[in-house]
Amino acid sequence: MTTSETWDTAAPDTAAPDTAEAAAPPGPVRLTVQLARGFAQLSLQANVWAGGLILLALFVESWQTGVFAVLGTVVSTATAYALGVDKSSIDIGLQGFSGCLIGIALLVFLGHYPSTYLLAVGGAVLCVLLCAALSTALTPWKIPVLTAPFCIVCAVVVVAAPAFTRVWHGGSPAALPVRATADVDYTWTDLWHGFFTNISQIGLSAHWYVGLIMLVALFVAGLRPGLAAALGSAVAVLLAWALGAPPSAVAVGVYGYNAVLVAIALGTIFLAGSVSSTTYTLAGVATTTVLTASLNAYFAPFGGRTLTWPFIVTTWLFLAAVPAFSRIRRTA
Repeated sequence: MTTSETWDTAAPDTAAPDTAEAAAPPGPVRLTVQLARGFAQLSLQANVWAGGLILLALFVESWQTGVFAVLGTVVSTATAYALGVDKSSIDIGLQGFSGCLIGIALLVFLGHYPSTYLLAVGGAVLCVLLCAALSTALTPWKIPVLTAPFCIVCAVVVVAAPAFTRVWHGGSPAALPVRATADVDYTWTDLWHGFFTNISQIGLSAHWYVGLIMLVALFVAGLRPGLAAALGSAVAVLLAWALGAPPSAVAVGVYGYNAVLVAIALGTIFLAGSVSSTTYTLAGVATTTVLTASLNAYFAPFGGRTLTWPFIVTTWLFLAAVPAFSRIRRTA
């Protein structure tokens, strides 16, 4: 399967696999395929085996992360069925991945408590509703929804959580905004850890070995997404180093995960392949790396989280600008 197949403008994320691959037998097998593709869509893929590896990576992070990922994906997928969402969208995992992200994010930011399970279920349901609303609004502009439902729901819950004593248990400092420091003495470990954690942070993990498994999953999905992820991560690390970002932040992937997603989205899904498109994609990777730092500072005063907003904003901006450039074309 390649990720450069046809793209439905009403879908929130990635290209669909070809018809033969998308067609799954009915019943438990079809449901398993749908859920696996929901995990794969965390990295903008629709490959079943890639989804299995990504789920493995999430369980390697922790059993709680794996459980919340499964919970969110199952609830979102079930909600899509219950509301009568188009089956083709469910088949390629586009209704499951935002719920998956919500489950993981609420575990990271709120902790492992009974209230977090309930919020993960409610958030997964809301993601399906927001996906439908945003798809309807953005389809005339041929702009994909991407991870916007996840970002909106997560932002609302995390910012509101401290107001509720039965929800807020002290929270977590994970992914708080980072400010530059005088310490810019990088080690080789900072750089190579950053290369892999840029990928692992797609699943909100700061462990390099989780990123390694996810990178393998991307190469299983196809050579192009694997290479795009590797290139996007490398460029983000080098740019962060060149600009003097804190080594500790680079090492845990703070500046690079949005760059990886932009590289995959523009480089393998939404733009037709050409030298000009590759250059354009690299410009998007650089833009989102800097935008990440900007949004970190923006969210700092009220404890918000940057999440994948830099990826969303950069991808929307670069796709909206394409009609003005004769050397760059959208995929069909």
